[in-house]
Amino acid sequence: MSLRFSVPSYVLPGTYVENLRFLDEHSSQRQVELLFFIYDDEAKALLLQEHDDIVSFSPRFSFTVHMPDSVDDSHDEIIDATNDIASHYIIHPPREAEGLRSFVRLMDDWRMRYGADRFLLENTKLDPFYAAEEALLGSRFGPPRLCADIGHLRLEGVDPAPWIAEREKRISEIHVHGFDGRHDHVPFYASETWLRDLRAFAGTFKGIVEIELFSWAELEDAQAILRKEWEHE
Repeated sequence: MSLRFSVPSYVLPGTYVENLRFLDEHSSQRQVELLFFIYDDEAKALLLQEHDDIVSFSPRFSFTVHMPDSVDDSHDEIIDATNDIASHYIIHPPREAEGLRSFVRLMDDWRMRYGADRFLLENTKLDPFYAAEEALLGSRFGPPRLCADIGHLRLEGVDPAPWIAEREKRISEIHVHGFDGRHDHVPFYASETWLRDLRAFAGTFKGIVEIELFSWAELEDAQAILRKEWEHE
């Protein structure tokens, strides 16, 4: 089974369009996650400047969108700008419990306007993730689809395989990157046990496998490891 690999929109220093052009000219990679983790005035200006060029890469490219770390009403403009080209949006839970009520209200609004299954709740840290998941149970559209970040689970000392197995029917995307005991978002190696433990899940997974590394050389190596370890003929 062939996996649907995705890479970030930052595989080398440069803008969205510069990265897309590099991928278009130098690789067969055509699934990309547009990163808006920081959405300040500079990022807004860049999106406005490059919007038409980004759209021009579709449908040759397929896109998902990583929303800002702390979402709010003003981020409608990201969704409106990418609604026609993005399949779904990665959402971080609020860091503090005080933000849960406004978060649920915003998710209800976005899910009603753009599609209930297009917003994937990601496990950044588990306590905020569990709190947001619980709060959304009673929301208008119920529990959301999920983005399971394997590196974040390992960072918190959680075995990814059973955690994912409990939620696999709701997982539409997984994020893969290494954890060296101190830092995540680093390369990983074929000998690491979590790769073997997740082989059965990966063998039937039809969602997106986002490799969250930010160097093209590291991404190529990581994708080769995942193809060898997870793809089944």
